[in-house]
Amino acid sequence: MSRMNLLEKLWQRPVVERIAETDWMTGQSSPLVVEFDPTSACDLACPGCISGELLNKERFSRERVVGLTAEMIEAGVKAVILIGGGEPLSHPAIRTVLQMLGEAGVQIGITTNGTMIDRYLDEIARHAAWTRVSVDAANATTFQHLRPSRTGQSRFDEVIRNMELLARVKRGILGYSFLIRTAADGTGQNVAGGNSGLGRIQLTNVHEIFEAARLAREIGCDYFEPKPSYDDDHYLVIHSASDLEVAREQIARARELETDSFRILESINLQYSLAGHQMTPQPKAYTTCNSAQLRTLVTPSGVFVCPYFRGNQTMKIGDVTRSSFLEMWTGTERSEVMGRLNPSCDCGMHCIRHETNLELFSIRQLLAAGSQLEPTESDDPDLFI
Repeated sequence: MSRMNLLEKLWQRPVVERIAETDWMTGQSSPLVVEFDPTSACDLACPGCISGELLNKERFSRERVVGLTAEMIEAGVKAVILIGGGEPLSHPAIRTVLQMLGEAGVQIGITTNGTMIDRYLDEIARHAAWTRVSVDAANATTFQHLRPSRTGQSRFDEVIRNMELLARVKRGILGYSFLIRTAADGTGQNVAGGNSGLGRIQLTNVHEIFEAARLAREIGCDYFEPKPSYDDDHYLVIHSASDLEVAREQIARARELETDSFRILESINLQYSLAGHQMTPQPKAYTTCNSAQLRTLVTPSGVFVCPYFRGNQTMKIGDVTRSSFLEMWTGTERSEVMGRLNPSCDCGMHCIRHETNLELFSIRQLLAAGSQLEPTESDDPDLFI
């Protein structure tokens, strides 16, 4: 099973150069990576959606999303992840965004529900470094329970067909995401989407993990990613012992499907979830967040320190509907928030970039000491740190 390795990415030459250039008190003229929510609109109504309370409320206008894309390019952003919030491909100007970013050499990642891939197949195939599709099922019935459409008809076959179309023509990587869902997702103290009116998880999908992985390989995906579920506070959901046993068996079988061109990708904290561990707040001995100087989250309702704080007004660093991207990044609101952000007390969640922060401190110390670093060289660096 392959593991995510964010630390290796930090040692790529363009990343080391950006680290060396960054003013760690005020930040750089732009982040290296932007997670970009063009809209909060979504054509599905998934129970337990962790963004449920934010859905279908706001989106950038056509003019602003195009102008903002140009501003990010001009500021020096090198990688953009189109995500949500809602479904990023549902924004009416998304074709233009894909074209602009791709033609400017900005790396593009896409997290999507897959229902609209066919509308932008050429642009995605040509420009996306990776596309990850949230499926969470191996058949139409389970899909309709976990990822229901507003029309009442399962869109599973449509999504799989779209992925198969993309697999034939893509230049980048295609992934099949499988979020483990059971009745436990609706019984925790801080249920994801609990106040959104989206309902509760009524069945488990753990018995479909192997079949979903096999389907992913058959349609031409590069990886299959089983993922643990989280509550609204980003703590792991604790599933029943029987569900976890089935999940472990299914993932073990899925590993046997791996080839040189197909991997089972282990998401962060998966093994903790499979072991049934409740994760207490993650201790952090540092009081500033290095990652937040190199990446950020841009949404129609504001710009936030990171996705863990999407919609949290106390961690809002600006508003690009009222200012330019560069004005936001160098503005007083961001300076004030970054000045009081303290991961040791503000970030109890198990942050996917905790180890990244520790490694960044090490790299910064080496640079400050004048040490000769040996960055890795690549003709095609992966800048999604």
